[in-house]
Amino acid sequence: MARSTEADEAADAYERHLAIHERDRRRAQGSFYTPAELVEWVLDHALPERGRVLDPACGTGHFLVAAARRLGVRAVHGSDLDPDAVRIARERLHALDPTVPPAEIADRVRVADGLVAWEDGTFDAVVGNPPFLGQLRRHSAGQSEAHRRGLGAYTDTSAVFLRRALDLVVPGGTVALVQPISVLAARDAGPVRAAVAERGAVTDFWCSDRPVFDGTTVLTCVPVVRAGATPPTDPDAWGTLAAPGFGIPGGVLPAGTGTLGDLATCTADFRDQYYGLAPFVHDHLLGGTPLVTTGLIDPAESRWGSAPTRFARRQYDAPAVDLAALRTDGALARWAEARLVPKVLVAGQGRVIEAVVDEAGAWLPSVPVVSVVPHDRGDLWRLLAVLLAPPVVAHAAARYLGTGLAPGSVKVSARQLAALPLPADVDAWGEGAELAQRAQAAGASERAGLLVAAGRVMTAAYAGGDDVHAWWAARVRRTDDSGGTDRSAPA
Repeated sequence: MARSTEADEAADAYERHLAIHERDRRRAQGSFYTPAELVEWVLDHALPERGRVLDPACGTGHFLVAAARRLGVRAVHGSDLDPDAVRIARERLHALDPTVPPAEIADRVRVADGLVAWEDGTFDAVVGNPPFLGQLRRHSAGQSEAHRRGLGAYTDTSAVFLRRALDLVVPGGTVALVQPISVLAARDAGPVRAAVAERGAVTDFWCSDRPVFDGTTVLTCVPVVRAGATPPTDPDAWGTLAAPGFGIPGGVLPAGTGTLGDLATCTADFRDQYYGLAPFVHDHLLGGTPLVTTGLIDPAESRWGSAPTRFARRQYDAPAVDLAALRTDGALARWAEARLVPKVLVAGQGRVIEAVVDEAGAWLPSVPVVSVVPHDRGDLWRLLAVLLAPPVVAHAAARYLGTGLAPGSVKVSARQLAALPLPADVDAWGEGAELAQRAQAAGASERAGLLVAAGRVMTAAYAGGDDVHAWWAARVRRTDDSGGTDRSAPA
């Protein structure tokens, strides 16, 4: 046991060395070592009573040693690209059971790319904390490219490991790999979630609303996947698994008929519009067309001209577009005409869905603001009421959790906005639309009360509960008290 303690101390010393002297290297490798309590949670929920266990990115062997204490050294297998970490992992396992020859441990714990190192076998459980890296920063050489095919350009390396693990686990086996919380809803992780639904289902789940790894602000989760289990009816709604940990009301699925896309076209702009506008934007331009950034949009309120904002790395008090010059230039003329129509503007992200009506069609949106243009102008305020509805906001917050910049923020794309459900109670919806219109027209002292009233009516329109309205109302008040936050950035 003393030898085991010495080996464990060597692992701790190595990780301290990385933390103090090689933090940049750790960031480059995506390697952050796992707290002991999280290791134990994973093993409690994933480890079989007997059988073979793999950690495909084992580092200094935290998962391997903890699993070996339960199942024996001969049950565990691991790999990592860091030879020093692998050497320490081997030493720790040999110290745990000196009767297992070092050569045998070396065959089980390899210096190798975990995505390709285990073509020769399957396992009863695949566990661990794989590196967190975008695909554009390669985890390893081209050997592992086959396991990235069919995935988006920004699929995180950890999600690639998750998909690969599905091929390495036996029927009825378990996969439990630490993931960034973006895996819950990020578009480029969609094929990985689809693969999980095809092979099995998430049967247990861990997440934290605070970072648990030293040296990184990334929020993490662990979906425990059982191969062969029956998937839920909506396998792409992983965010709902994490919602309770972020205080988002659970079980919120608005019951209505139709979607917002039946009433309007939702459009997001991109870098071309963001940078193309820059030469034509001026502060306090007499007769200019207001440029509304996402930081200027609050629920039923535009703060243009009353709050500063940033656009293209410059601060403005009242950013306006020289429309005559823009039309003369011609490059963005057609785009501007398409946007200068009655619409609802939706902020890129916020504590709730933040939206405001441009009834006159007099504002231009700045990326990442989404334009919601009704097919019938008479639906403007009904659209705003849907976007303010607490059950809709809670539904979006849960379903797309992890895609925003801040923990618990609500970020909804144009496509996702179009998919939001409409309410079943048409009369309550009409009343909510009237209250939303009054809220936008009101002064600051009256707006808060009208917003809360609109939220209560729209909660009833979706047959939601008081808990959903209370959650939403608290977040709306905090948005109002914060004075708004600028979140302008190109998509």
